Amino acid sequence: MDQLTPRTDAPPAGFQPFEDFEGFIGLTGPYFWRDDGAGVVDYGFRADARHGNPNGVLHGGCFTTFMDTVLGYEVMRVTGRRCATITLDTKFLSNGTVGDWILGRVKVRRVTRTMAFIDGEVFAGDNLVVLVSAVFRVFSPDADVARPPGGPAPAAP
Repeated sequence: MDQLTPRTDAPPAGFQPFEDFEGFIGLTGPYFWRDDGAGVVDYGFRADARHGNPNGVLHGGCFTTFMDTVLGYEVMRVTGRRCATITLDTKFLSNGTVGDWILGRVKVRRVTRTMAFIDGEVFAGDNLVVLVSAVFRVFSPDADVARPPGGPAPAAP
């Protein structure tokens, strides 16, 4: 397998793939999601050589890209509205390696008419590796989105 070929290892039980994406997100995934049945959604991906850096560990950019993507999806899932990242504060606590299952857990703290405040944790296996806090601009309810394409269903009102 070359460095640009994604790993095909199966994700943990219950995870479903997002639809294929064009552009940058398509280069970094595939990403997966799992609804626990109680309205909590976990997100994840299998790290491969594309996600590594010259130090032999996963590049911080793979974690940041992943969380920016899934935090936005969670805001869209909860609000049913389009959004865009305003700030993304990332704290790197540890590292991951090629082959790790990377798990993202997110929590929407607050949603106003135009803003969403959301936090996340990233795990490489059982190891907490990254903490993130973000603010997203939430667009008008007139925007034409009900759910992220190929992702989890909208949250119950």
